[in-house]
Amino acid sequence: MSVLPIILGVVGLSLIGAVRSTKPNGKLKITDERRYEKGVLLEIRVPKGNEKDPLAAEQMFASLHGLLRIDPHEQEHISFEIAADSSGIRFYVWCPEHVREFVEGQVYAQYPSAELKLVENDYMQADLSGLSICGESMVLAKDSFFPTKTFRDFELVDPLAAITGSMSEVGEGERIWLQIAVRPVPDVWQRAGHEYVKQVRTGTAKAKLGLSELASGVASGVGELIPLAIKQFTNPEDLAASRPRPGAPPPKTEYPRLSAGQELELKMIEDKLTRMGFAVTVRILTAALDPANCEKLLRGVSASFGQFSSASLNAFSRTSPVEGIGDFKEKVVSREFPTDSYVLDTAELASIYHLPNISVQTPAIAWATYKKGEPPANLPTSDCTYFAETTFHEKRIRFGLTREDRRRHVYLVGKTGTGKTTVFKNMIVQDMQNGEGVAVLDPHGDLVAELLDFVPPERVKDVVYFNPVDNERPISLNLLEIEDVTQKNLLASGLLDAFKKHFGEISWGPRLEYLLNNAILTLLEVPGTTLLGIVRLLSDKNYQKYIVHKVKDPVLKDFWENEYTQMMGNPRLHTEAIAPIQNKVGRFLASTTIRSIVGQRTSSLDLGEIMNEGKILLVNLSKGQIGEDNANLLGSLLISKINFTAMQRVKIPEAERRDFYLFADEFQNFASGSFSSILSEARKYRLNLHLTHQYTAQLPESMQEGVFGNVGTMVLFSVGAPDAQILEKEFAPYFIAEDLISLEKYHIYIKLMIDGMTSKPFSAVSLPPPSGQTYQGAAAVELSRQVYGRDANEVADKIKRWTEREFSLGMAIAEENQNSPQSGMDGSPPVNLEPPKPVVYNKDQGEDQ
Repeated sequence: MSVLPIILGVVGLSLIGAVRSTKPNGKLKITDERRYEKGVLLEIRVPKGNEKDPLAAEQMFASLHGLLRIDPHEQEHISFEIAADSSGIRFYVWCPEHVREFVEGQVYAQYPSAELKLVENDYMQADLSGLSICGESMVLAKDSFFPTKTFRDFELVDPLAAITGSMSEVGEGERIWLQIAVRPVPDVWQRAGHEYVKQVRTGTAKAKLGLSELASGVASGVGELIPLAIKQFTNPEDLAASRPRPGAPPPKTEYPRLSAGQELELKMIEDKLTRMGFAVTVRILTAALDPANCEKLLRGVSASFGQFSSASLNAFSRTSPVEGIGDFKEKVVSREFPTDSYVLDTAELASIYHLPNISVQTPAIAWATYKKGEPPANLPTSDCTYFAETTFHEKRIRFGLTREDRRRHVYLVGKTGTGKTTVFKNMIVQDMQNGEGVAVLDPHGDLVAELLDFVPPERVKDVVYFNPVDNERPISLNLLEIEDVTQKNLLASGLLDAFKKHFGEISWGPRLEYLLNNAILTLLEVPGTTLLGIVRLLSDKNYQKYIVHKVKDPVLKDFWENEYTQMMGNPRLHTEAIAPIQNKVGRFLASTTIRSIVGQRTSSLDLGEIMNEGKILLVNLSKGQIGEDNANLLGSLLISKINFTAMQRVKIPEAERRDFYLFADEFQNFASGSFSSILSEARKYRLNLHLTHQYTAQLPESMQEGVFGNVGTMVLFSVGAPDAQILEKEFAPYFIAEDLISLEKYHIYIKLMIDGMTSKPFSAVSLPPPSGQTYQGAAAVELSRQVYGRDANEVADKIKRWTEREFSLGMAIAEENQNSPQSGMDGSPPVNLEPPKPVVYNKDQGEDQ
């Protein structure tokens, strides 16, 4: 009998059996095809400094496995997507609307700094007409229990970089969509894998072979069958003797010895079987004008999946759509989950889809612009002054500051145009509506002009509009007006600090400070004097004698009658000593506008009344109208006077002191050297400061320390690199310098005073500008002018008569003997022997200068 036909028959049967035992892609059959028409698409962004590796995504997928349902017909699926066009590369997640909150929670749990934003217009609804469209699916080459490489197999390289890198070369009008649709499956998919491992270890495994392995297996099988066939016909006795005898004990089971490589492969399979699984389908769709380029983009993305291939285990392979590209595109756009799929475990899924981290340097990735921070649990959300909303995890909660916490002051810093003034406007409008006392110092004039239109009708009478350039009815503010002369040193100190800031460190010196201090103290002792008397006191000997005769302080008298007299005996020394004062103060007072305000003998503006009765003081210090130097010095002097007035509240029981809110925009223009002490002391007197400026270099280092150490609430808008290095110390470790630079307009980092304690820093966005204007501004301004302004011609006439008046010691003695105030009609000097009392001017009236 010929042996050849038998051998060929055996080989043929072996080939058929081998082919039948091989599954081309190891797909998992799903019993239904479910489509979710109502879903939500969320864009996910993380900061560029994100340090979360793919392990975070693995944990995220493990948590999402909790969506598993008992009934597979009711099982939801989720689509994780990466989309690229000429505007950049973006990461998305699509899910049924009813599981959105759960999905968001799992993303946030692993990526706390992530931003998830609802996408109103699905990017897949883009018009692709006129473009060539290509698409394919990525499937597994073997059964699902054979693992692919995961991120743990990549040393110092993030596999995501290869995928995003293949999507970065997208031209104008071109698109790449990578869709990874997943849904959890119960732990039954592992059975086939466990059975396979058992069979391999016992030597009974059916091969799970690819084509190359099939050919090798067949050749090996043929090599073993041919000797057996020959032996059957040449030595049948030997073959019969090798069979077991009846009744003999069964032979001892001997398992095949596996090589180290085989053992490793089985362990990798067993490792995959320990993890939870997801049914998965991966689709890639590209679009471009040029068909060749469309195919090139497609090949690039699919080729990036080659990095997950393992020569002896599993790999991704490309499968063109059998239904045609039109139907394939429809499945992608509708995010349809197929009836058959394969299983990837959580580590494999995390390898092909996770959020980019700092190691992924692919250009054009859409990163979160800045890091978000979690707000405190005890955030004030009622009975407070609102100014911002939280942004953490896109949960908008409106919050503000309580009355008690505002007493610890508020500080805002950030570049121009970032939204600082908007915060001020919101707070001020609420204060006006709530009947609070407010003062606003505006170096530009725009803020107070806008605020006027928000004055409630019932508060029009409370408005005091201080506009220095009102040349028809100037307001009077005598900065040397004092009721209790024993407080003169306190007032003089504040005024001196204001002048010191105005003079600058170069011009300022001990002798200048000594002379100016004594001049101010001397004038404060004489009722009715004004700042106009400073230069005249130093240069006019007769006026000096006139004033000194009225001084009661023996130290001041001795200074003028001895020390200063000796100085005047040396003309050169005297000129050098007073020249800087004449230059700076004289130039300030040379302005008709300024002179009309500070040169009036009796103030029409009663700061004590404004604070204690809760009025609205709006100060327009527009640099463009009165000059930068004049605006800054006037503002500094005004703040000193406000602080002095607040300190006089010591006479009022603390419980009865009314809160007064002072807002100073670009406050560095008005902040003198004593500002740190103002911050530390003002709270006691219910003077609550709100300060803003653009960058820290505007403040001397000592003042920076005073501000940072005394303000309760610190609000940071976007700043430059130098400021970020300084302010990082205040916000670390929650935010770093790069975060401070990256803030968007109106977005803030904030350390909020809550119940007397400063919170940890968190992120927020300022509220939009207020609405609901009352348009009472014009009426408020006109009423203020009539009540607090004086006729400019009368003011100028009185100042003129005072400057032309010749003073003498004899005049002072005569006034002392008469012991009565002089009529303004005879040209008497601008003094009153009795301290002036606040006067409300209903008509054009006033006392002589």
